[in-house]
Amino acid sequence: MSFVSVPPDPVSPPGSTMPGDGWWPDIDCNAMRDALRLGELVTHARLLGALEGGLLTVEGELAIWRAAREAEGCASLAEVEPARTIGGKPRAVVLYTRAVRCAAAAELAETHRDVTATTHGQARADDEKLTAADYRRMVTEAVRDLIGTTRVAIELI
Repeated sequence: MSFVSVPPDPVSPPGSTMPGDGWWPDIDCNAMRDALRLGELVTHARLLGALEGGLLTVEGELAIWRAAREAEGCASLAEVEPARTIGGKPRAVVLYTRAVRCAAAAELAETHRDVTATTHGQARADDEKLTAADYRRMVTEAVRDLIGTTRVAIELI
């Protein structure tokens, strides 16, 4: 008797993306799952909803910055400083993708707790709040890196 082990299908179908508008790039759903270790508890529909929220957050914060880049003649985010790359990808695309993923992950961490959690599970919920705060921090850092401002504002009294 022989057994064949087949890996489970991804929770999001292969090739699933949250489409950008042509200027902003698409976000790959399974790449996000891999990067943030979301696992199978997050359904594809929940992931898409969180990605929508992430897009709204990040694109809203970058609206004025985008308008300035378009006025400079950039037809897409990939054309913003195209010579600056990370892993062969335009730096601006890497930072934008990171910001959207982290904003979506923060939404998932804040809003999708298991209502049947045991006492141990409820104790872990407090850790999730910290995780959401960490993701929010990473969103801010990625957006500030993208627009070229400092990450920290300090005022001496």
